[in-house]
Amino acid sequence: MATRSEGIIFEPTNSSLELWCDADFSENLKAEIAHLDRTTEQFRTGYLIKNYGCPLTLDFKMQTEMALSTTEAEFIALSEGL
Repeated sequence: MATRSEGIIFEPTNSSLELWCDADFSENLKAEIAHLDRTTEQFRTGYLIKNYGCPLTLDFKMQTEMALSTTEAEFIALSEGL
């Protein structure tokens, strides 16, 4: 039984390599122990790399570096995607 007519079909839209990234403050912050355990203050990172409009890789994880602002967390997300 062949599945040639089923599945996901990606059609190229443009000839570019794109990196989309985002960072979000995690929801596991525990204010009462934040000064003792810095691991509760982490950002989540996600990035998507597309070529010709088709996704190549997608990844989500907790950032390993400590960011002091949302802007810094966004730059960390960008560097992890590169």
